[in-house]
Amino acid sequence: MTNVVPLPPGEVRPVQVVAQRVLDDLDGVVARMGEAYRQGVPEYAALAPEVMATEVLPVSRRLVEAFFWPILASKEPEIAAVAELTDMGRRRLEMGVPLEPMLHVYRLAGRVVWDAVVAATGPEEQGALAELGAKWMDFVDRAASVAAAAYLAASHDHLRRLDARRRELLEAVLAAADAAEITATAIRFATVLAHAYVPALLVGEGAAGRIDVLAEDAPRGTIAGPRGAGVLLLLPAPAGRKDLEMLARRAPGALVTFGRPAPPGLELAREVAGVESLMSAAHAAGISAGRFGPEDLLLEQLLCGAPGASTALRARVVGALEGRDHGGLITSTLKTFLSTGSVPETARKESVHANTVSYRLRRVAELTGFDPRVPAQAAFLVLALIPREMKKVDE
Repeated sequence: MTNVVPLPPGEVRPVQVVAQRVLDDLDGVVARMGEAYRQGVPEYAALAPEVMATEVLPVSRRLVEAFFWPILASKEPEIAAVAELTDMGRRRLEMGVPLEPMLHVYRLAGRVVWDAVVAATGPEEQGALAELGAKWMDFVDRAASVAAAAYLAASHDHLRRLDARRRELLEAVLAAADAAEITATAIRFATVLAHAYVPALLVGEGAAGRIDVLAEDAPRGTIAGPRGAGVLLLLPAPAGRKDLEMLARRAPGALVTFGRPAPPGLELAREVAGVESLMSAAHAAGISAGRFGPEDLLLEQLLCGAPGASTALRARVVGALEGRDHGGLITSTLKTFLSTGSVPETARKESVHANTVSYRLRRVAELTGFDPRVPAQAAFLVLALIPREMKKVDE
């Protein structure tokens, strides 16, 4: 079928003559557009013929008609006339076509139609090319923008729904009180639950935005969902070191804390709480990257679990030293001694005489009330200095 649209009465401009010729060959133009899509875009080449015939090419036809019909009527083409563009953008997302290939199709469409315009232009009508070319390329650009906006809006809606479902599944798995509720959760979400999971929490710049990548590359059966500013993954047990290394690689620069295997329900919820507590301890220590499990940062976890005592101890020790230790020499010597336990070794590292080390350690005892040479009292000094002296640990 061809589209033969009679020219309006009166003086006929060259652009109208060319437009009429393009429309006379509309079936051929649309067929060439479809062939360009199949040859230039693998995602479209993979579409079933009936999908191309019923969903893709009708929009291409409508796009050409919406441009050239107004030209025949001496009117300006309006992209709003192609109402199908919005539905098409959403539909391409549902079909699994990525955004860039979809936009490339518009570039191909623009090229095929322009070739048709050039072929339909006679020697005496060359002046029509500049006018039609500028208008057509602008029209195609606006069409691509409308379709892309609809695609992105649908994508955002899809992600919101997906995040909501992920959050629901996570909460249901952690809240299950018994085996019956665990089974009901599996049925409700049409998923198979593992007998146990290893919880892993990732926090860091961009970590939450990489949830899809993390979930895709995680072991089969992993449950992933947003958790505060990060991502919580429940890795089917047994999850090994390589799985945690993969998570760290997929979210470079992120802080990863993980726990022990636990069955779905309240026991797993307690393990997740421990992972979150470990994350808090790492943050309080100024650690922003690395991988830490339940056996790591033990002192830091103890301090984080008793913030009041930690603050009081720090105020007593650090406050007393800062007020009397001009230049930080006493504090530096104290830290070296606490890490070595040896006066001679401390003297060597601090480049001072052993008698100077002993003098400074006595000053610490006088100022703080804790003698670093007495093990039970040295423990308080170690705990007091940890919050400020924590070093980044990254395996």
